[in-house]
Amino acid sequence: MASGSEGALTISIGMRVSPEPGAIELLRRYNTALNYAINKILRLDLRSIGRVHSVLYRELREWFGLPSRVAVDCYRDALANAKFWRNNPRKGRRPRVKKLSMLLHQGSGYRVKEGYVEIIGGVKLKIIGWDGRYDGYENGEARLVYRDNKMIGYLRGSPGQSLTSLGML
Repeated sequence: MASGSEGALTISIGMRVSPEPGAIELLRRYNTALNYAINKILRLDLRSIGRVHSVLYRELREWFGLPSRVAVDCYRDALANAKFWRNNPRKGRRPRVKKLSMLLHQGSGYRVKEGYVEIIGGVKLKIIGWDGRYDGYENGEARLVYRDNKMIGYLRGSPGQSLTSLGML
């Protein structure tokens, strides 16, 4: 028997957004910062989120110019990549992220409001494609991906309070 959030239905919802130059630049800085963070985590053998925060947060903010919440999401993403690589029995070369994508958290990392996705730090992207079937799903963590001159936001959704009932779409 499922209790709490066990067995809750979650889906990945893709929505196309306008590829603004500011967002593409932020994705490039995030990608550079993510590769730097992965290498530093592996070199210093950091394993806890607290230690990673104390070592990397200020560097990501100052050296790469990331907004505060984006810097937190960056080192969280880097720690997940490093842990996955450590637990892989066939390690091979150190991990390196080549594709432009960014991890975002609902509320503190991004907002969906009035037909736009606002990334904390001043980037506003117009929603081009949204399937109305998913209006009844509550949004969670998201990943913004840029490839082939298209930008897509993949939101993790679960049944709950809808965005349209909140007046956001």
